[in-house]
Amino acid sequence: MTSSPALSLIQAHAARHGAAPADPLRQTLAEARASALAYQGIWNHDLPPLARRQDITADGLRLRLLDSQPQGPSRRPVLLYFHGGGFALNSVDTHERLLRLLAQRSGAAVLALGYSLAPEARFPRQVDEALAAIAWVRAHGADFGLDGNALAVGGDSAGANLALAAMLRLRDQRLPQPRLGVLLYGMFSADLLTASHQRFGGGQFGLTTERVDWFWSQYLADFAQRDNPLAAPLLADLHGLPPQLVIGAGLDCLLDDSLALAEKLRRVGIPHQLSVYDGVPHSFMQMSAVLDQAQAAIDETARALAEALMTPQLQAAE
Repeated sequence: MTSSPALSLIQAHAARHGAAPADPLRQTLAEARASALAYQGIWNHDLPPLARRQDITADGLRLRLLDSQPQGPSRRPVLLYFHGGGFALNSVDTHERLLRLLAQRSGAAVLALGYSLAPEARFPRQVDEALAAIAWVRAHGADFGLDGNALAVGGDSAGANLALAAMLRLRDQRLPQPRLGVLLYGMFSADLLTASHQRFGGGQFGLTTERVDWFWSQYLADFAQRDNPLAAPLLADLHGLPPQLVIGAGLDCLLDDSLALAEKLRRVGIPHQLSVYDGVPHSFMQMSAVLDQAQAAIDETARALAEALMTPQLQAAE
């Protein structure tokens, strides 16, 4: 299979806007970052309206708060989100439509972290920042109407890696876990020889194995760190984690990362839901402007968030 209706829709939309994905193997880092912002920008039109959109700088962290409800006397449940981009590209801006839809449909506030990018900052800096953001929500979220006890942590691709690594660090430090992990087509392993890499990593489906290898080389200071369980959390002991929602993309070279993670969660008894959306490439949930599968996956994620985070009292208030 070399194409799909979803790929055709994505390519047609990009052609109409004269945009192409970043290619860091053939561009300078600055050019690749500019291309990524431009390409992701074509998916961020017709943004759903929100009651609150606020950029917050605190304790050295850059955060964006998105909420469908105005700040009121009761505290809001919150999803802390880490964006994808191979640790080296993208920003909270590139994911704005996805995050707004999650806030709108889940009834929870979304707080997105603009973490430091590689290679200027390397592992474990991004994991440290993810932990710091969790600590900030719990210590200071109430000042912004957020309930740090009704917390989910999630992300896509490299951001899913950071979310999972952060939960592992919380467990190891005996700190409270979030109520739910949201892991969207995660980059969990540096194994580039999986069946999904062999099948989907050549370039016709978007993300390539070659680019994934480049992303790992930016994130990690040396090759040996690819075996570090906090850098490649598929290698970690997963005992003691909270429930997880794992979403995979059927045409993604990283698909086997999600499948293997779900199997490890099953073996150690961690409650989880695995959903694989057929016929769609990596990052498909950002393409909700044209893909029905993206809308369905956002709805599934929003339902999981509502079920995990919303108490009966908050549900009634909504």
